[in-house]
Amino acid sequence: MTKVLTVRDLTIGWGGEPLLEEIAFDVERGEVFAILGGSGCGKSTLLRHLIGLARPMAGSVHLHGLGSPQQALEPPQFGVLFQSSALFGSMTLLQNIALPLSKWTDLPREAVEVVALARLQLVGLLPFAHHLPAEVSGGMKKRAGIARALALDSSLLFLDEPSAGLDPITASELDDLILTLSRNLGVTIVLVTHELASILRVADQCIVLDRAARGIIARGDPRDLRDRSPDPRVHAFFHRQSQRHDR
Repeated sequence: MTKVLTVRDLTIGWGGEPLLEEIAFDVERGEVFAILGGSGCGKSTLLRHLIGLARPMAGSVHLHGLGSPQQALEPPQFGVLFQSSALFGSMTLLQNIALPLSKWTDLPREAVEVVALARLQLVGLLPFAHHLPAEVSGGMKKRAGIARALALDSSLLFLDEPSAGLDPITASELDDLILTLSRNLGVTIVLVTHELASILRVADQCIVLDRAARGIIARGDPRDLRDRSPDPRVHAFFHRQSQRHDR
């Protein structure tokens, strides 16, 4: 398989204090790759480094065919769904999706609208094209965020906690969309999440981060890790068990 993302010996942190050390992993083309771990372990911070919003203390992130994340930012060569969706509240969903097309392409206005409408149709939001973000549900905002991330026909998406704050049915529908993008369109997806149901349903491979270890404590198929990992920390994560024994 073809590697899309390579991370080697990555150390990240703030104020000279490392949060994660010597992180290394690969993401293959077409995979749904999950970054897992408990609260405060550095999942979202790692994501910020993967997409070039922060520079590491040491090590490298390489997007194959694109170089470093910073080199791939202008024009964007990948899409990002932030945890809050980050839609512009004064713009309709259609206008939000059209924005990167207007900024980064030479398409005429009519063509920009056609492409933006096609992205909204892909995520099931075509009837809501002229609604403002405040006029749609949380799940719809997430879908609109994914549509915007796909506006420039990105083949690599980074999703930060896409199911956060959603009810189980809406979260399941979002999982369906992630699987459609991966299986039917060949989009490579790097997913930060702690939602076990989503992890076990959509992720092909994963890494598990641990705050105390400051690094990766497990990697592989999440279903295999759930059923067979000998590491008590990994077992506790996948089985929702506390590791605290003091009472």
